[in-house]
Amino acid sequence: MEPTANLDMERYIFDIATDDGIRQAIVESRGECNSINLGDSFLGTTWQDQNRGMQWKTADQALEQYLWDIAASLSQVFSRNGFPTLLKGAYPDIVQTVWKSSETLEVTLNPNTCLEVFSTFLKDEVLNLVDFEEHLDLIVKNKDDEYFKIIGVN
Repeated sequence: MEPTANLDMERYIFDIATDDGIRQAIVESRGECNSINLGDSFLGTTWQDQNRGMQWKTADQALEQYLWDIAASLSQVFSRNGFPTLLKGAYPDIVQTVWKSSETLEVTLNPNTCLEVFSTFLKDEVLNLVDFEEHLDLIVKNKDDEYFKIIGVN
């Protein structure tokens, strides 16, 4: 089951290592509290503890073993390396991102998404998400399709 984006929440999606292999973590944030899912399973919530230097905390035992990896990924969300996390969280039509080189990120869309409409929208909106100055090329394509669009960032 695909999670649905709640439009009043910030949403971040990234992969983390688990005992069962690499799994997709979904972090939905509203204010100072994060809701964490691992794959289809809700793990719990996190918040930053002001009394402990703003370290991430949880009361959910299932989440504790992943807390450091999640916190590390969240700390990079607005960097160039964390940009895929931000993209996947903001646009549910994105099913995968893969770095092709240090300046090229391949963005794969759901096969049912109209590439022309999505790429036009992304080109207009991507600078609202970017918080880094380095150049980046996005290769945007539908899953299982060779046709693509290139969107330059910065």
